[in-house]
Amino acid sequence: MESDALPYVLFLVLAELALGASMVMLAVDLRGNATVGFVRATALMVPPVMGLALWLALELDGVSVNGYRLDTGPRDAIAVLLAVATGLSALYPALLYGKRPRAGRVAAGFLAALALVVLVLLAVMLRLPAWNFGLVFASLLAGTLTLGLAAIGLSLGHWYLVTPRLPAKPLNEVTFLLLVLLAVQVLLLVLAVVAPVDERPAGGRDVAIEANRAFWLRVGVGLAFTLVLGWMAWSSSRIRSMMSATGLLYLVTGAVLAGELLARALLFDSGRAV
Repeated sequence: MESDALPYVLFLVLAELALGASMVMLAVDLRGNATVGFVRATALMVPPVMGLALWLALELDGVSVNGYRLDTGPRDAIAVLLAVATGLSALYPALLYGKRPRAGRVAAGFLAALALVVLVLLAVMLRLPAWNFGLVFASLLAGTLTLGLAAIGLSLGHWYLVTPRLPAKPLNEVTFLLLVLLAVQVLLLVLAVVAPVDERPAGGRDVAIEANRAFWLRVGVGLAFTLVLGWMAWSSSRIRSMMSATGLLYLVTGAVLAGELLARALLFDSGRAV
């Protein structure tokens, strides 16, 4: 990965993590199986990450990244929407701590809708060299939800140490959905590899993506290894072995983060949304 691409890669991964965690957090809250304390405490973790994503968004400039052309039209709108999202992500836990859960869920609902709009605008910004806008958006959405599920699942696993009698259903659902999203990412990767590239990035490596070692790290660590660990975490949660599930989710979260970093770096290198 070239140094010019690093700020954009970090921005995309931080944005995915913050937006995904906020969307998953709302879903867990609405399901009503987790404790109020868990929802409050975990919701507090989102604003700092969202703020970091906003800070990076304000620092990004230029019309290309290592030869990867950008549609700069949505960039200002993305920064404005992330600023609003940062405020909403702080308002959500504030309302929960203020014992106004219904108002908090309304704020979180607006935040989830805003997250989808931001992802659409990011896909518009990144679409030019890639084969298809839809594939870029699907890749960003799947990565966002996967990161969110992994992060919230890890936090939820720790909460069983605080509340041992918490029903196993929340962690069962989160880990199962994580497996589903990882499977979707595998399908999207196959589509990205077989689809043509509209415009090869000028600064990218002049080799097929299958010859790039980072691609195989993405496949091996970010997907295959993570699927195995995710299945083990899901199986552990089903038998209420929550300490084992939580330990596995540490590895899952690290592997998902590594996979997303590699995927976004490969996008700027090859024009493929893997």
